Amino acid sequence: MQTFLKEIKATPGVLGSSIYTTKKGIIATNLPEVFKDDAQKRIGSILQRIFKLNETVKLDVNSFEIQYDEALLLVKRLCSDSALIIICEPDAKVHLINMTVSMLTTEMLNSMENCEKIPPVQQPQDPEEVLTGPLAQDLALVKRALAKRIGPVAGITLKKAIKEWLKTERPEKSNLKNLIEILLLEIDGNESKRGFVEETNKLIT
Repeated sequence: MQTFLKEIKATPGVLGSSIYTTKKGIIATNLPEVFKDDAQKRIGSILQRIFKLNETVKLDVNSFEIQYDEALLLVKRLCSDSALIIICEPDAKVHLINMTVSMLTTEMLNSMENCEKIPPVQQPQDPEEVLTGPLAQDLALVKRALAKRIGPVAGITLKKAIKEWLKTERPEKSNLKNLIEILLLEIDGNESKRGFVEETNKLIT
């Protein structure tokens, strides 16, 4: 397990992570020493209860993130009784971290006893579905803001970014900030990047 956590920590912005199970508590960790074992267990227990609560009210939530001033907390449910907890720098690139975790999840599950993999959530895989779905108005705003910075290729670039985004995220408004991060890689110049963020900020705040 420590090998998997080491790979996750190698992702830029990750300070450390741990794996919590309801039966054994913390089974692996490389979080900074300031996070004592008892504190990690309490955090893991609280987060696991949140997932159980979601089941009770029929919400299909297998991951979430909590933004603090000092750090960003990412949590991914590995199976019904375990969760991966990642502590990151406040401005960490979440989509990069999610990509790393997605590549390692199956191996982590295979290394754990009595851990049934959660069925994958069905979501649109075609950018066209997303562009014409519930987020159509928001994405139209993103496209206009992008076109001001990169011109007529904005449409093609947005579709490509959405395809990448869907590999690790559900197409929901709460996850738009990670799509914005992907699009920033396509914009040259700090001033243009700053303008794009300011113009799309209303969608993610």
